[in-house]
Amino acid sequence: MEDTQLPTEEEQRFRQQQAEASRRLFALLEESAGSKAHINAVTILGTKSTRPSFLQTATNKILEAKNVADVINKSQDVAETLMRLDIFDHVHILLDNATDSDPLAAPGSINVVYQVKEKSRVFIKTGTEIGNNEGNMNGSITLRNVFGGAELLETVASFGTRNSSSFQFTLGKPVNASPDSNIDFNAHRVLCNNTLTSSYEELARGAGLRYKTLSRFGYHELSYDMTWRSIDRVSPSASLSIRKEVGHSLKSSINHVFVRERRDDILLPSNGHYLRLSQELSGVLGLGDSHFFKTELESQFCHQFGGGQILKDKETDEFLGLHPGFVMSTTFRAGWLANLSDDDDPKKASTVSDRFLLGGPLSIRGFRNAGVGPRDYRDALGGNMYWAAGISAIAPLPKLESKPLRAHAFINAGTNVPSGSTLQSTAQALMKSPSISAGLGLIYRHSIARIELNYCVPLTAAKGDQIKRGLQLGLGLNFL
Repeated sequence: MEDTQLPTEEEQRFRQQQAEASRRLFALLEESAGSKAHINAVTILGTKSTRPSFLQTATNKILEAKNVADVINKSQDVAETLMRLDIFDHVHILLDNATDSDPLAAPGSINVVYQVKEKSRVFIKTGTEIGNNEGNMNGSITLRNVFGGAELLETVASFGTRNSSSFQFTLGKPVNASPDSNIDFNAHRVLCNNTLTSSYEELARGAGLRYKTLSRFGYHELSYDMTWRSIDRVSPSASLSIRKEVGHSLKSSINHVFVRERRDDILLPSNGHYLRLSQELSGVLGLGDSHFFKTELESQFCHQFGGGQILKDKETDEFLGLHPGFVMSTTFRAGWLANLSDDDDPKKASTVSDRFLLGGPLSIRGFRNAGVGPRDYRDALGGNMYWAAGISAIAPLPKLESKPLRAHAFINAGTNVPSGSTLQSTAQALMKSPSISAGLGLIYRHSIARIELNYCVPLTAAKGDQIKRGLQLGLGLNFL
């Protein structure tokens, strides 16, 4: 039997005094919350590298306070903003009655003091990353707060399966000292290995300007890029269509991306919705060799049925979590690429790198990577228009409800076609019999990626499609 030491009378009295002091403090705050108050001064202690003018912009919001409640709420909001700038290890707040230190201060004046500690300005990181059917090793050197205004200078080098080598340089800064808006200049050099789907490699070198911001609707990204691309590493077995693409091209484009993320988990969601819409206009100001407009839509909706029951270990009675229930997930994707060049000027059109690829374990399961759509022999050429849809029923495995392992059944369908000569022929191509597959499988949610092992059965396929009946392994972030 364990000994239980009771608190002494002195300890009990101290605890009672603490509880009484807290009760009186909350009562005082409640009484004075609506009392008029204004900020006398804002002081930030502990900064060495950050510019005073930048900090003044970051803390201006607190000067709008009209009463005690405003002072408390806005001072906390500013502290959160300072932390989100990612240049401080911690931010502590101290509110002080200004008349205590300055008898000449107006009644109701409050001094706000922030005690901060700046993060190290140099940060070096190495690691591995997993994307959609892609893995890489990378290393980066990051300089924080370069000019004292939360600027970020980052150099990243990575080597992977799809991007054989990638080097990127970025210099960015927050706009109006807000962590929700950022503008950056970037330069890159990427060697992209496309030999899994087509017989070529592409080297891209470029630079651009990018603006990123958050609104109440979601995330926005607006950018301008100038990229010099060259397809000059073609295998001996490359098709004639790929050989015609060999050479250099210059792309001058404006891009916009909108993302609305309302799912409870990005890898294995149970509830919520996701929307991503992107547009690209190439050939801006008449520059470059590629003139086209490209837009793509991706959406997902998930809903959970049942679940919520408490799961406990039968032997130890330890809490394991809540029953995940059953989930229905629907996903839809579509894209359209319109060439804006004249028919007699084929060099000013899109290349194989601009067009859409469809098929594989992350899109239409039961088909090989880029196995749905136009191709020449073994080389995927990509389509100008596509749509793909999928529905999945996801359930936990018996006695493994608390584990990140699920079983699912799915149906996928889609079409990937070139542009038609007329609107009617284009519509007919999109509405023709799609490529369809169905199957069963297991989903494992790893901390950095989602892994699927499925048994797939292609039900219908277009001429030239590459099917993959049987087991198929998928590793990535976004699945149909």
